[in-house]
Amino acid sequence: MRLRYFIIAVLGGWVFASTSQAQTIVIDAGHGGADDGYYSWTGHPEDELVLRIATHLESQLSDMAGLDVQMTRSGEGGPSDETRLAIANAAGADLLLSIHADVATERAAAGGLIVYTVSDLSRRRVLARTQELGFAPDTATASRALDERLEREAMFIDVLQAQMPGDVPLVVDNGRGGLFDILMDANTPSLFLEFPYLSNSPATVSPALTDDQIAVIDAVAEAIRAHYSVDGMGGGTGSGSNGL
Repeated sequence: MRLRYFIIAVLGGWVFASTSQAQTIVIDAGHGGADDGYYSWTGHPEDELVLRIATHLESQLSDMAGLDVQMTRSGEGGPSDETRLAIANAAGADLLLSIHADVATERAAAGGLIVYTVSDLSRRRVLARTQELGFAPDTATASRALDERLEREAMFIDVLQAQMPGDVPLVVDNGRGGLFDILMDANTPSLFLEFPYLSNSPATVSPALTDDQIAVIDAVAEAIRAHYSVDGMGGGTGSGSNGL
């Protein structure tokens, strides 16, 4: 699987050398297949909810000219992290968003978006994996590429923070980011998003999106529009001065 990951990345070209005018956003609906993820209080699995979130986000972005939006899964299957990353690398992704749904112990109070990123403590592992996977020939090159990636991620997070609804908190966590392979092995700006809140999903639909979840999805879509200086339906340059 690692060899396949490497071959697809080579054929796709290095993301940091991408010159495409269209900004490529890869949306990764977490879990799937045999991996259901967590379960809501009503017994609904996380993989169903995050696929619905990812599909809703894709529909929001599809109206924006200047974006190339791709999904790592669109059904019941559950690709490995290597395959998910290979899709992003082969696409020359400008941003990979891995979508998950958090679970709160206090059901009634659950709300907010958590964004996980790579931490300074994880840096040595990321640099080692970058070279092991063939993304960089030496530590110095890998370090420069990682610095660029982290800077691009931070720029987007700043825009996302500005777009969040006033009553919905955004928490950035670069401590637990080291637990997620999809961040550790990425060769593209990558964020792990925990949406609110699997534990609050109602029982009427399997599982329905709440108003809070839709508000956060819309904020993410608007942040992408603003950050990449793309327009809604009818036009857009696709590569603005705010782009990653």
